[in-house]
Amino acid sequence: MSDEWLIKDIRRVLEKVEGVGLGFRAQSSRLLIVIFYDLYCPGCALLEDEAGDYLLELFREGKASLYFVDYPVHRGVEKFHAAFRCIYKRDPLIFLEVLKRHYEAYLSGKLKGEETITGASNDCINEELQRVMEAKSIAKELGAPGTPTIIIGNLVKNIGQGVFGYPGLMKFMKIIEELYIY
Repeated sequence: MSDEWLIKDIRRVLEKVEGVGLGFRAQSSRLLIVIFYDLYCPGCALLEDEAGDYLLELFREGKASLYFVDYPVHRGVEKFHAAFRCIYKRDPLIFLEVLKRHYEAYLSGKLKGEETITGASNDCINEELQRVMEAKSIAKELGAPGTPTIIIGNLVKNIGQGVFGYPGLMKFMKIIEELYIY
């Protein structure tokens, strides 16, 4: 079950997440989709598994800008998030592939030695660790109660909807479609 709420100023959300989120900005998109995620979050893994390709398609078609915002709620996952940010810095599309593989391993119970898959230098991890904590602070400021929290907004109408928890693919797609058409 998910909780939902209205967001009256989606452009403010965009301003906040642009500085800390791992962004995939589509030119002239009318939709904004922000995912506050934790690498050890089962709901986040399910969201990626069921809706990841759909979200990437919306970005590639120019319909939506996507932002992944670190919200490490599980103890000790902050450095792992920093390592994923290092992957994003090297190649944003590789980040999406690694994130997908990570969540697949998580869902199948085969996740182990995750720090070794990132190949990130300690310098990069230490640098990005501060940004992970900034992202967590922004998540709290924007009212994200936990992970996954998804914000979907219509940038033209400057209105959106927050969703805590993954509502399932059909409901998720319906929310996106309604805000896109609105």
